[in-house]
Amino acid sequence: MGSLHIQNLTYSIGDESFSRIEGLDFWQPLLNEVLPLLTEVEVHCWIDEKDAIQLIKPFAHTIRTENSMVIFTMPLSYRLRELLLKSAINDRDSIHWFSLFFKRNGTVVLSVEHNGSELHFYQISREEYIHIQNIFPKESIFHYMD
Repeated sequence: MGSLHIQNLTYSIGDESFSRIEGLDFWQPLLNEVLPLLTEVEVHCWIDEKDAIQLIKPFAHTIRTENSMVIFTMPLSYRLRELLLKSAINDRDSIHWFSLFFKRNGTVVLSVEHNGSELHFYQISREEYIHIQNIFPKESIFHYMD
């Protein structure tokens, strides 16, 4: 079993700037694959992201604040799964929340960070990596480690 880091970023070497690859077409197919395997999620929002906070707050079982972040933990109920599948992408074509840590029985198996521009899969096989790779844009950068 290994880990996989996916970057949906494009870099400009000259001035070291980066931008996110356009579109999140991978989001719904990815969640359709992984949500049935997951039991809970921890969501991190910047304290000033009022719309993102209000969207996820009704699902939270616990809420805490750490270093300018509001952190919500909650089980993946049917209603929350629907929200994540159908309403997670904002009008700027990024994920509403800064970070999501998807868990299976208390262990993080997938993190979606920087509003969807970076993803980390933990404890996945090489076969799963190859399958996941087909969901993402060709411009995505993949790093798989055994």
